[in-house]
Amino acid sequence: MSLKPYQSDVLDAFEAFLRAYREAGEAAPGSRHASREAFEHCTLRNFGFRIPYRAPSALAEADVPVVCLRIPTGGGKTLIGGHAIGRIKHSLMPAGHSLTIWLVPTDAIRAQTLRVLRTPGELLHDELRGLLGEVAVLDIDEALSVQPAVLDSHDTIVVATMQAFKQSDTERLAVYRPNGALMDHFRGVDQPGWSLVEALRLRRPFVIVDEAHNQGTSLAFDTLARLDPCAVLELTATPDRLHQPSNVLVSVSASTLQTAEMIKLPVEMATHGDWRIALREAIARLDRLQAAADAERLATGEALRPIMLLQAERHQKDNPDAMTVDRVRQGLIEQFNVPPAQIARSASGVDELSDADPALLRYVITADKLREGWDWPAAYVLMSFRGSTTQTALEQILGRVLRMPNVTRKREEALNRAYAFAVSDSIAEVARTLRDGLVQAGFERQDAEDLIRAVDLQDHGDLLRGQHSVSVALPVAEDRVLVPDLSALTEAARKRIEKKLDISPETGSMTLRGEWTAAEQKALKAALPDAAAVEAVERAFSRLVSPAEPSVPTPSERGETFTLPLLAWQQGDWITELGDAPPLEGGLSLAEVDARLDDQAFPREVETLQRARLDLGSAGKLQLDPVERLQVQMGLFGVRESASPADLLWWLERRLIAPDINPEEIGAWLSGALRHLMEERGFGIEELAYRRSRLCDVLASRIAVARGAGHKQRFLALLGEESCLSADERLQCVFSSGRYAWDWQYNGFVTLPRHFFQQIGNLKSQGEEFDCANFIANELEGVRDWIRNVERKPGAFSLPTSKHRFYPDFLVRMDNGHYLVVEYKGGHLYEDPDQAEKRRIGALWARRAGANFHFVMPQRRDWSAIRAALKISS
Repeated sequence: MSLKPYQSDVLDAFEAFLRAYREAGEAAPGSRHASREAFEHCTLRNFGFRIPYRAPSALAEADVPVVCLRIPTGGGKTLIGGHAIGRIKHSLMPAGHSLTIWLVPTDAIRAQTLRVLRTPGELLHDELRGLLGEVAVLDIDEALSVQPAVLDSHDTIVVATMQAFKQSDTERLAVYRPNGALMDHFRGVDQPGWSLVEALRLRRPFVIVDEAHNQGTSLAFDTLARLDPCAVLELTATPDRLHQPSNVLVSVSASTLQTAEMIKLPVEMATHGDWRIALREAIARLDRLQAAADAERLATGEALRPIMLLQAERHQKDNPDAMTVDRVRQGLIEQFNVPPAQIARSASGVDELSDADPALLRYVITADKLREGWDWPAAYVLMSFRGSTTQTALEQILGRVLRMPNVTRKREEALNRAYAFAVSDSIAEVARTLRDGLVQAGFERQDAEDLIRAVDLQDHGDLLRGQHSVSVALPVAEDRVLVPDLSALTEAARKRIEKKLDISPETGSMTLRGEWTAAEQKALKAALPDAAAVEAVERAFSRLVSPAEPSVPTPSERGETFTLPLLAWQQGDWITELGDAPPLEGGLSLAEVDARLDDQAFPREVETLQRARLDLGSAGKLQLDPVERLQVQMGLFGVRESASPADLLWWLERRLIAPDINPEEIGAWLSGALRHLMEERGFGIEELAYRRSRLCDVLASRIAVARGAGHKQRFLALLGEESCLSADERLQCVFSSGRYAWDWQYNGFVTLPRHFFQQIGNLKSQGEEFDCANFIANELEGVRDWIRNVERKPGAFSLPTSKHRFYPDFLVRMDNGHYLVVEYKGGHLYEDPDQAEKRRIGALWARRAGANFHFVMPQRRDWSAIRAALKISS
């Protein structure tokens, strides 16, 4: 599969939630809080605090899990959505084939989604078939006549707009009308009508809502409830924060997409009041980008043709000189000698994109937005003739220049950035509009502040240093993040505050922007839960009206690099990172893994099986827990055909086979497991086939434990051969501009100077780790610069252990050329065997790296340990 690491992480988090939901339902039969417990458990693990679960009222009674994956523009939402089908089928659906309803906001996006799902050669089409086998992809017209045999024999995806199902008067829509073509779906079922919606709800579909922020009304959730889904997944760049707050399970940051080479950042911006000068500079930039692209092609073979998107003004009766689409085209031809064949217009009444020659196209002109579905990652330059515009219109165009061509960082640094030019006398206003556009594209406002680099073509200096917004940490009580409660305000007052307030529970922060009246400040403070939060907001208001401090370029902004050697394994002239060393790749002998599952590992669930044997009509009337209800109803479609040990054995083998397992061994091992369950514990094959997903999980866990034990044994043996290990300049971790990913930024009021990057990632504004960072930044003598190392991010520094990789908390470079790696640990964890192993690996790395490299694991705020590691007297 070609998923980026962050995309796999997003899907792993989604699957972990599904498993937690299933486990919560099984642990508390009769409860209707499995979604809430699973969500809060997972957000604690993902973000470091619990986020309250907000169940849409229409889906709350059935406890249907509704979660959101927040993926900014350019992050691959559609690909993630396709893979989510495989995850939910494996984790939640016990048997049979899955049914997915994929809802999108517009017909254009519906057509685009159908194309990528149906067309061989498209990434999503090919990967879905690799995951699921044969997949049936239907539009609404095809679904209206689909036969049960299709759904029984294929994983099926129905792609539709929300409007196809969303109507208060359901009789007006075809999907709700009785339909004789669907009667075979209801054989033996006491059902009042033969509509498509009734046929779909029988099979408890998985519902994906694309661009969910466009659908977040009570009617939308009533619509979803009519489908009786097993789960709802929202995919969006801009989740609802205030009205029907989305349950954001995972949030991908701009820096993560940048380090994953998905998007171009930062955006370099320039303005001028004269459109001719602004356009001249934009064309000059495009020419320089083409020169850089030519150099890139010579160096790497990658061919690029950068293009410019031009946002024209609308026709205005009171402004005959407005730079409309046609006038912009005329200006390009007459004043800048651009050949007409290089220009295409995409606006109301004219669409020349389809007929444009890709080999010649350099300029695309639009008024508000481009044709939906048009995608050209080689768009690098945005030229706006409108000093201000709506966020939506700007985001729709700005998003087109953010995508990285071929999803690969370029050697020519100019090709790793996007460029924006505007006709305006106010550089600050244009920057503010661009930042709003980035927020609309799904980036946190705190991040967006740092993603614009401004050049004033009128030589007025950099006017972007004003304090446009201030972010503060949301309060946390008993591991649960608390958000302001604005419900007591009048609607008018609430709307005024909401326009100036961005709340992001998953980053644990809120951002205040613009000018606040005394009454608005008082109202916000009254909505906060405690005195500490009020004090933080008061400090934020003070900073908001204060001039920003002069910005000093950080080492990364000056083009410097920060490098640390990795712990490597070498054999002769060949060298590789220790975690990838061939001696660690031993095979797994299943003969040493116990295949017998006792009652604790795989308990009997006779009652569930008996209910599953009931006919469809009776099962629909039973009062079941949400998880059990899903298992029963889905199981009814999975057990229609007779099950056999051979079929189950083959199904398990396909899911458990791995490169380190001998194919000849796994069949015998699985046969032994099934034989024990059937002959010694009395399971029938029908019962095992019905619960095959759970059986697969238990067997996979047995294999994983054995695999981990073997890896640990080989790893420890490898550490004993220290002469084969090295840490030098041949294999290094390199930090540089654009190579630092985080989930959220530090937003405390204590200044932490000398950080290598402008941003400090994933650091809370209080606690022991913050105190360690404060010591390094403000108290430790001789520090040149330092990095907050963010775990599990591409490019972060890590060291292998016998179980997994660990990511030390701080990396410090001293003025005297020494380097210090700091892994802070609370006192209660220090003696844990895993931490002892980390200290051993850290010391080994320092020995192999040489006298200038040091590793330390301080505890209980013992900063003297850091000085001692550097041989600095206190």
